Amino acid sequence: MERSGLNPAASGAEWRPRLTAGVRLRTDPADGRERLLFPEAALELNATAAAIIRLCDGRRSLAEIVRELALRFGVDAAIAHETSGFLDAMRARRLVE
Repeated sequence: MERSGLNPAASGAEWRPRLTAGVRLRTDPADGRERLLFPEAALELNATAAAIIRLCDGRRSLAEIVRELALRFGVDAAIAHETSGFLDAMRARRLVE
């Protein structure tokens, strides 16, 4: 069974994404850019991606993350599709679960 108790293939609105063990979000003190750090590598994030990742605490559902982003940035319904796609890609890379 997966640690979160969810089916790993689930990506519905009730999925509660969180960073995988060993993955950390850090701001580089030299250039101020945010990066996901994981064993042997790092992934530089743009501001939108970093905002999404900061909300992935395992407590918030995907639907709650989308609502928070919509409130914060005042964006339309496309944010749901884009956020879900981004998190699915991060899960495929095993950076979120």
